[in-house]
Amino acid sequence: MRWLELSTHVDSGEAEVVAEVLGRFGYGGVAIEEEVVWGQGGQPFPSQKRRATVRIFLPIDDCLPRKRSELAEALACSVPQISIELLQRRIDEQEWETAWRKHYKTLEVGQRLIIKPAWEDYEAVAEQVVIELDLGMAFGTGQHATTRLCLIALETYLRPGAAVLDLGTGSGILAIAAAKLGAASVLALDINPAVVEIARGNVKANGVAEVVAVEQGTLPQGIKGKIFDLMVVNITADVIEELSHPLASCLVPRGILIASGFTEDRLEGVIERLGQAGLNRVEVLAEEQWRTIVAQSEAG
Repeated sequence: MRWLELSTHVDSGEAEVVAEVLGRFGYGGVAIEEEVVWGQGGQPFPSQKRRATVRIFLPIDDCLPRKRSELAEALACSVPQISIELLQRRIDEQEWETAWRKHYKTLEVGQRLIIKPAWEDYEAVAEQVVIELDLGMAFGTGQHATTRLCLIALETYLRPGAAVLDLGTGSGILAIAAAKLGAASVLALDINPAVVEIARGNVKANGVAEVVAVEQGTLPQGIKGKIFDLMVVNITADVIEELSHPLASCLVPRGILIASGFTEDRLEGVIERLGQAGLNRVEVLAEEQWRTIVAQSEAG
């Protein structure tokens, strides 16, 4: 089979929202490659306008014209404010295997988390927690700053025996991490049925199917009246703001919310909306322009 590689160059702050849309259509995952600008002393130079390449692959078959049309419509509806030029390149089967897998390598995150692609070998040492991912079309690899920040926050704030909600689970990486860090139960929700199946496969492969339930849905219907000790939401600022009150309503008193998926320019707006819902800032984690808020519900 031959494949069509589609890529677009955007500002780094726009990469995740564009990747979320492209990831609905791509096969073999969606890759984000951030440009690194090196400064004096060999250190990466921070930039609010760092560029990134977002890349997906589509099989060249009878469904390709329809998928291209649906993709263009989805981009126009979901990110109308971003000017997107899709570059395309045709590749064969063997090149495709190498092309998409080369973007995903074993990654160390935080103090003891290891994110490992299913096709790579890794021998864990000491207290390391290994998460194995077969990406499929799901979003969430640990390669992007927002996912890494969520993982770091989970290491710090998740308490053994906690009930956890992972909203917008994508590949299931955060739900699996929560289970392996000691959560008693994890509900992982995503609105994309194809992504739900991929997340279920990753959950099973990591041996945490008895702890993690992956379902299609969102708030508030998807939780079926449950409440949680900790919630992690790695989506977008707009969705987090829109769902601020439903998020607060399903947290126990003094429960923890980890909210990510947005850049520094949206930080204060998200903090304000969460505060209005009774979720008060505990900490802000940062990597380059990306921000993750840890908030806590009121004592009740």
